[in-house]
Amino acid sequence: MSGVINLLEKSFELYRKHFSLLAGYVAWLLLPFAALVLFSLPKENVFLTALLTLSSLAQTIIGLWLGVFIPLVVYDLLSKKTKVKLLELQNKAWGLLLSVIFVAIVEAVVFLGGLVLLIVPAFIFWIWFSMAQFAVMFDDKKGLEALAWSRELVRGRFWKSAWRIAAGPILFGFIVIIGTYLILFLLSFVFQTPISEIFSETTPLWVDVVSTIIETFSLPIFMIYFTLLYTELRQTKPKL
Repeated sequence: MSGVINLLEKSFELYRKHFSLLAGYVAWLLLPFAALVLFSLPKENVFLTALLTLSSLAQTIIGLWLGVFIPLVVYDLLSKKTKVKLLELQNKAWGLLLSVIFVAIVEAVVFLGGLVLLIVPAFIFWIWFSMAQFAVMFDDKKGLEALAWSRELVRGRFWKSAWRIAAGPILFGFIVIIGTYLILFLLSFVFQTPISEIFSETTPLWVDVVSTIIETFSLPIFMIYFTLLYTELRQTKPKL
């Protein structure tokens, strides 16, 4: 299997090549966020509260759908198809959404069960079943079958898999955090905002906006990374 750095490099490269496509879709998350910001500015009333609730719901639904759609697009790009059928993948993502959510809920229940037992079982369950949602998307596995397939993919290479599952997102998340604060520090001079306010409980609106934009356009990297990892785990799965 490729190392963590190599997987991240591949993720960045694929995102760079298809930035307009992938970023164009995740940008839809900014619409309900903009509505949330807009509706939260005036004084609260029943009507605005309802709009805020609808905006939050829309953001959640779009986020869940993108969590299925973007990996499907990446998977097609990796298969080197001459043309990605976006409309077909959009419909497929809607069709898989409930199955993916169900598997995610089962994962969460198992993980929480592991926490009740102690930290070590929870960690083991997390690594075993972390690929279950991708099994639903790419291999048409359902429910417990997806969890069993995820467990099968890491069999015999638990620590190698655990390192890639944990280290990649942590390393990239650290890069995003450092990059975000550097940008915020630079903008604090432009807006003449004390740096201490960036770390306060009531941050200026522009800080929330900038942070959300950076986080939104960083999301495809995480999705690409795990799609690459899943395909490598499947391709290098030891034969029993």
